[in-house]
Amino acid sequence: MIDWEKEWKEKTREEKKNASRLDLLDYWNKRAEDYTDYIKTSNYEHGRKIVELFEREGILKPEFEVLDIGAGPGSVSIPFAEVVKKVTAIEPSSEMVKRLMKNAAEKGLKNIEVINKKWEEVNTSEFEAKFDLVVASHVTWLFEDIVDFIMRMNRVSRKYCCIAEGIFSNRNWGNVYKELKITPQTFDRFIYIYNILYQRGIPANVKIIDTLMRRSVQSAISMFELFLSKYREPTDEDRKIIRNHVLMNSEDGIYKKEGKMAVVWWRKE
Repeated sequence: MIDWEKEWKEKTREEKKNASRLDLLDYWNKRAEDYTDYIKTSNYEHGRKIVELFEREGILKPEFEVLDIGAGPGSVSIPFAEVVKKVTAIEPSSEMVKRLMKNAAEKGLKNIEVINKKWEEVNTSEFEAKFDLVVASHVTWLFEDIVDFIMRMNRVSRKYCCIAEGIFSNRNWGNVYKELKITPQTFDRFIYIYNILYQRGIPANVKIIDTLMRRSVQSAISMFELFLSKYREPTDEDRKIIRNHVLMNSEDGIYKKEGKMAVVWWRKE
């Protein structure tokens, strides 16, 4: 039988080595501008599609209080805050927090509370069974101990938990990674998460959703250059490769990339 927890730790440890040359808080502070461009140009697509899924499933209620782990500039927090009573956003990056609050203000939302901490720094005993729904979107790669991550989610939830992750695809990005001579981790985390939950006696649901990244050309260039900085300092040749890739996949000043997102959710027993 596959030891999914062991496999997760090994693969995540390997992936985190790529970022070992960086201060991750500094990295995400630098990514705040391009990431904000992405979520706004894409009209908060990831969060909206999770909201729509849970509305179709009859899960989401207007009186819900939601916790968003690793909220960034609001890709999940903003769409949920538009339809629920309150969202509490956990986000360690100060620059991401600034943009989250600015984005909320632009939408006229006053029901988002921010905790400027890492998830592992939050004292979960203070929030025992406080939230109707706990969401973690595209953040689990940071956590080697995924079981502890999941148990902490369960502890603060009184109804539902959800983990959303992108599904790896070579389309669009594979060639540029090859040209840049880097090999990002390519395992699909949702498969591991689903099986870890199953082996822990937690039955989960999975839904695969089509996505379309839309961001400005400059935002896409910045994204690739900062991502490459996990591995090495970008050279002039690297920048040329990145720019050519972005322009070849852009139309009317907008870089586009089709993708898929897996949404895994379960009810707390």
